Amino acid sequence: MMPILWIVGILMLGWIAYMVYCAHDDHIQCDQITCSRLPNEFNSFHILLIADIHRRKLNPKTFEKWSQVPDIVCIAGDLMERGVPYGKMRSNIRVLKQWKTPVFFVWGNNDYETQPNEMIRILKQEGVIILEDEIHTLHRNQAQIKVVGFDFYFDYFDDSSQIDWSVIKDSFTILLTHNPKTYDMLENKEKAKIDLVLAGHTHGGQIRIFGIGPYTKGGLSYCNHTNMVITEGYGYSLLPFRFGTKAECHFLTLQTSKS
Repeated sequence: MMPILWIVGILMLGWIAYMVYCAHDDHIQCDQITCSRLPNEFNSFHILLIADIHRRKLNPKTFEKWSQVPDIVCIAGDLMERGVPYGKMRSNIRVLKQWKTPVFFVWGNNDYETQPNEMIRILKQEGVIILEDEIHTLHRNQAQIKVVGFDFYFDYFDDSSQIDWSVIKDSFTILLTHNPKTYDMLENKEKAKIDLVLAGHTHGGQIRIFGIGPYTKGGLSYCNHTNMVITEGYGYSLLPFRFGTKAECHFLTLQTSKS
């Protein structure tokens, strides 16, 4: 009986060690996304997407694996959580600022566990663009694209939000949001204006047993004529474990349908 218990114990410890390893083994997911409405001036536009950093410290060596320079950096919420030192948050932001390109941030649920005013102070000091139900326009020559940033919502969308959807006509539009469900909460006429959704929150389920988890796996999908990238996140919730999911960030390259 004792040898069996020893074997079970060793296997359990090995599994736990493997889950801790997976939670810290960084991956960069690279995808090319073809977009019919993307202006030619924005062809080969590069985006770094990262979300759900939580308690982790960004490893600069992770980003050395990709030789291209992102045109924008998008933080899709949960930059930190309760108990994380603000010095660590500032250090992580500075890693993401290394390319001297615009850095966008939207709020996640765990960000609101902290002192939001202190987060705002640091984000503004570091030059991060905070989008709280706002639209930001990026220009190249005479062409432009829109970045819509949602504040955090769980299972409802605030109809009183300050987003003026009428300013989005034929512009290529990116929706940056923490919770991917907020896209589903939009009216069809608003969904039709969005070409690319960037989101996090789910961690891909974080721990998946026989491929089954509390959320679907992350990745690139296509829905309602809209490309959607849901990252499995760089960090983790509660315990530093992952199984069947990746600690990841994404380098996305936008291509026109003519390229």
